[in-house]
Amino acid sequence: MSDLWMTIRTAFLGEEYQPFASEGTAPAFLMIHGFLGSPAEWRPIAMALHERGHHVLAPLLPGFGSSIEELPHVRLEDWEDDLRRAAATLTSFQSVIVVGFSLGGALALILAAHFQPSHVVLLAPFSRLALPAGYRILLPILARLGGGPRPFARTDFDDPSVQQALSGWNPLLDLRNPTIRNQLREVRLPWHLLHQLARTASEARKAGEAVRCPVTIIHGVDDDTVPLKDTEHLLTRFHTHVRLERVAGNHQLVRPDHPSFPLVLQRLTELGEAYRP
Repeated sequence: MSDLWMTIRTAFLGEEYQPFASEGTAPAFLMIHGFLGSPAEWRPIAMALHERGHHVLAPLLPGFGSSIEELPHVRLEDWEDDLRRAAATLTSFQSVIVVGFSLGGALALILAAHFQPSHVVLLAPFSRLALPAGYRILLPILARLGGGPRPFARTDFDDPSVQQALSGWNPLLDLRNPTIRNQLREVRLPWHLLHQLARTASEARKAGEAVRCPVTIIHGVDDDTVPLKDTEHLLTRFHTHVRLERVAGNHQLVRPDHPSFPLVLQRLTELGEAYRP
């Protein structure tokens, strides 16, 4: 493991990055974190929901957090199996609300197609891998090869939005440190991993057609990570009631300093009351 990944893994050993379950009553919330994220993303929202008496479960997906060194080898099936096991622990609840952020949104749809919860909430859901069409076609072949693209090779680490995104992911990534910058520029996303992300996006679009419960989607109009147009296209896949709210701000809807965070929390607490027995 490189020095950079060792630094990142060490930071993720903290308690806030571990999976958690806050005991409570229905509806139960199953909250799925995003790419390179962890259950820490959900803790501010989870605490608010738990204070209102709800059961909240936030698993740590395989290949993230303290097991991030396994990420290059993780498959979509690993994420699916982990979430199905989590959902199986909630079958005693009268109602379950599945919430997914970014990659977690795609996985929430895939899970909901099988689990059929009471409601699905998608925050900036991932539904398309932003690679040129030629690369997407070749991914199954490239996935058997080594190497992969360097996503940070030309990143402007002085850009405040970049600093906010990376510091939110891992506080030990001090972008003022030239060594950290150089290490990030050399990081490669393996073709195998990109293939699994492409598969996840594809399966999420298909799953949209099989979801029968109501769906609430919240998406920032200034989102450069998951473009709003991708979610607008995803809407065409559903055969159930879907509500899309276009809100102010960028991709990081789960951060308390995001301008639309109060609205996200409000919508979830409203659903908590709507599905309370």
